[in-house]
Amino acid sequence: MKTSKRAVIFGSAPCKDWGFLTRYLQGGEWVIAADGGRRQAQAAGLTPDRYVGDGDSGGWPEGLESVVLPEEKDVTDLEAAISLAFRLGCDELLLTGCTGGRFDHYLSNCCLLEQIHDRGGRGLLVDEMNEIRYLTAGRTVVRSDPPYRYLGLLPLDRVLKNVSIHGTKYVLDGVDVPRGGTLTVSNEILPGGPAELSIGAGCALLVRSVPQF
Repeated sequence: MKTSKRAVIFGSAPCKDWGFLTRYLQGGEWVIAADGGRRQAQAAGLTPDRYVGDGDSGGWPEGLESVVLPEEKDVTDLEAAISLAFRLGCDELLLTGCTGGRFDHYLSNCCLLEQIHDRGGRGLLVDEMNEIRYLTAGRTVVRSDPPYRYLGLLPLDRVLKNVSIHGTKYVLDGVDVPRGGTLTVSNEILPGGPAELSIGAGCALLVRSVPQF
């Protein structure tokens, strides 16, 4: 029986090269497939420990402990997989295979990071180019970590209060940032890092990205 408090949850979005996951995996994590995520986990060289889904994008696997959901339901397969991870005792959740495709799913998957936080866990959503985490008021240290070059802070509240950012190309000191503004998009950590972010009030998504070209 696994005792790890970490889980990697695969959605059904495909990826050309799953090699980026190696920087996040420590070994011993629960591997949970949200429906078609079963195929993506296998493509990444991992064997799912659990399956959650309604079968509309992956089918039910033989011989794998499964939570079979009805096709018409009130939550997505991914949200159900997150709930299963908490029932298994996990509080560090890595979500992948959850970006691209239908934009309503993409955005709702980002918002699930807040749900993970509210349930007492820590969530991280990753793909080949991006790493997304949920931040609340307080101080956050972001290390310089190639290949990530860009740093973006996206307010979720109407106004993100008293934002300071240091150790970056563009510095802020106690600025209020409105939701929808682009002031805190496309910053860069200075060589040697780390960067320090401080939020007085509000919540946001912190996005680290690699250069596209």
